[in-house]
Amino acid sequence: MMWRLAFLTVRAHLGSYLASAAVMATGTALLTAFASLLETGLETGHSSGFLIMLPAILGGWTVAIVAFGVVSTVSLTIQHREQELALLRSIAATPRQIRQNVVLETVIVALPAVAVGLLPGVALGEVVLGRLVDGGLVAASTGLSAGWLCVAVGAGTSLAAAVAAALISSRRAASIPPVRALGEASPSATRLLGRARAAGGLGLLVVGLSLATGTLFMENGPLLSSTAGPAGVAVAVGLALLSPLAVTPVGWFSRARLGATTRLAARNTRVRARHSAGVASPLILLVGIAAGTLYMQSTEDSVHRGPAVAGDVSAQLAPVNYLIVTMIIGFSAIVVINTLVAATRRRRREFGLLRLSAATRGQVLAMVTVEAAVTAGIAIVLGTVAAAATTVPYSLVKTGSPIASGPAWMYLAIVGGAFLLVMLATIPTTVGALRTRPIDALSAA
Repeated sequence: MMWRLAFLTVRAHLGSYLASAAVMATGTALLTAFASLLETGLETGHSSGFLIMLPAILGGWTVAIVAFGVVSTVSLTIQHREQELALLRSIAATPRQIRQNVVLETVIVALPAVAVGLLPGVALGEVVLGRLVDGGLVAASTGLSAGWLCVAVGAGTSLAAAVAAALISSRRAASIPPVRALGEASPSATRLLGRARAAGGLGLLVVGLSLATGTLFMENGPLLSSTAGPAGVAVAVGLALLSPLAVTPVGWFSRARLGATTRLAARNTRVRARHSAGVASPLILLVGIAAGTLYMQSTEDSVHRGPAVAGDVSAQLAPVNYLIVTMIIGFSAIVVINTLVAATRRRRREFGLLRLSAATRGQVLAMVTVEAAVTAGIAIVLGTVAAAATTVPYSLVKTGSPIASGPAWMYLAIVGGAFLLVMLATIPTTVGALRTRPIDALSAA
């Protein structure tokens, strides 16, 4: 009975669950690529230093990035269904049954998604290995090994993150009394931060700042990025968890003389702070990782300008690092797009109510555009702070200056790309949602 209900629920919410599946599949591919390199290094035995060092340094914080991306996407999908889950409570479903059903739904989606991600992950591993061979860092005769370790790390991490997100989110939904959860002002809409989320965010900030401080006392060498990179990731995830607090000051603009549409957008962003933070979180990670890692590598490149020196490991690793950074940024961008599309699609009922209240399509679209711009602005500021946790200590050790070396256009491209992603994901989805008749939108799931 539980499996049947879970399958029916997934079919009814196929669009939302496909977004989660895409993130799981992409994350599995990324993790499988690193796991295949590590497995190759462990099996090769000789000339395998870089095949072990590279996954150990970059793979560790990639696990954190993928896990956070999967957790945030799955959590947002379940969060949008809190009223539906409350309805099940009102017809005598127990909290335990709610949690079991949500976990089963997640597993139904996750199993095929992680399976789909395995083969592309092996292909990515081949590409990275090829770059290492081209750079002379690995013997040309080395072949990629893809065995049980790839499956355990790639599929296992994505599946574990998805189930963990389901357990956490379903517990919150199942604990809400049905009558209160079905009302307009449920605890999920009024409480900005739970204790666990606040503690986790603060803890990660402490870890990130500690790693950044530790970087200042490390020797200038290839291992310098082993603390500088994770520092930015930890700070980015910590700020993402605490981001509902950063959204609340936006409410001040609801009283400013900036036009009715802007005031309404500011009020919406403030009242729906948890929702806005859920949308901003992957964008914070994207900006933090993109700016932090790209400027870390450009700083490294500035030190090694001039004729190439034989045996210069840092210079040989540069093409590989740029490839890996591109892969991670690509995953983060997919998380951002899927989150924004899913979050906007779920607002059809809200748009219908606004239309029935005499708002025009243009006014609703303008409101959503302002909300998206504000959310993107907050995410860019917090993401830049996270990037600084990587670039400032790294640059101080490398060049003696807290300002990272690299062109200004690179940061502008990251910021512009972030805004573009938000707008491309939000505006067309809103236009599509507004095509539904207002009266029909009120009954949308």
